[in-house]
Amino acid sequence: MFFGIILALVATVLYNAGFVLEKRALRDLPPIDAHRVGHMVRVLCGSRAWVTGFLVMGMGLLCQVGVMSLVPLSVGQPIQLAGLALLVVFSAVFLGERTTSREWTGLGVLALSLLLVCMSMEPTRLGVRADTGVMLAVSAGTVVLGLGAFLSATRSGRRTGRPVPGVLYGAAAGLLYGAGALQTKGVAGFLADGSGGFIGRTFASPYPYLYLLLSGAGLALFQTGLQRGRASIVVPVSSVVGSVYTVMAGTAVFGEPLPHDPLRLGLRTAGFAASMVVVVLMPRHDEEPVEVLGAPALVTDRIG
Repeated sequence: MFFGIILALVATVLYNAGFVLEKRALRDLPPIDAHRVGHMVRVLCGSRAWVTGFLVMGMGLLCQVGVMSLVPLSVGQPIQLAGLALLVVFSAVFLGERTTSREWTGLGVLALSLLLVCMSMEPTRLGVRADTGVMLAVSAGTVVLGLGAFLSATRSGRRTGRPVPGVLYGAAAGLLYGAGALQTKGVAGFLADGSGGFIGRTFASPYPYLYLLLSGAGLALFQTGLQRGRASIVVPVSSVVGSVYTVMAGTAVFGEPLPHDPLRLGLRTAGFAASMVVVVLMPRHDEEPVEVLGAPALVTDRIG
């Protein structure tokens, strides 16, 4: 247990440090856009600084996998939640980002929403199978919502000429990441039911292909939002929206029952509602320029 807690702390530091390194690299790169995937890949892969941040973040993800095998979710998840505050500190120290009291409140509500969802979990029947039609419909609907949030952020910036905060970009990426996570649960279901032929059944299903498509699209939206918005907003919103979405959508798609205990059901509902409130709490536009270490205040370029 002690080693698992130490590993969880290391994972949190690496994971959020990777995002900060990516953000530092993105500030010096040409503008990228999710509509130009080929150009984005060339720009990102051609930056040693960005690749370094991506690898550091990947190391954090690998550590998190190890954490889940060593400590229960009730122990590992709160440590991961602490990373939201850690990210804001990193962004302030290394990126010169300013976080307003309103944004601190929004981030606090995000952390609370995920904590409430985790507290609502109880031992129950594990859903291992999903109807293919339902999965495709949910995935398609999620893509529409995610792209809608992304286009709303882009159009808002073009219309007002002011930089849009990362809440919409983070929500867009989080929705697609969450839909991708549903596909991994679908693959895990083949292993859990013990029917054999795991590899063949996996590649005969739409899950691995949907995972690549949705996760790739989520990555494109995330990197675009990370360059245009603040890491202290984009990353937490993306992480929590993706986590809450996976729990809520996965419950419906895989037929897992909602908590029977009224208290836990209330916690689950409150957690979902809290994640939606963040959109209202976050400001619609950045009101202050972002300062870069060692340089005068930098006014973000107009989106578009």
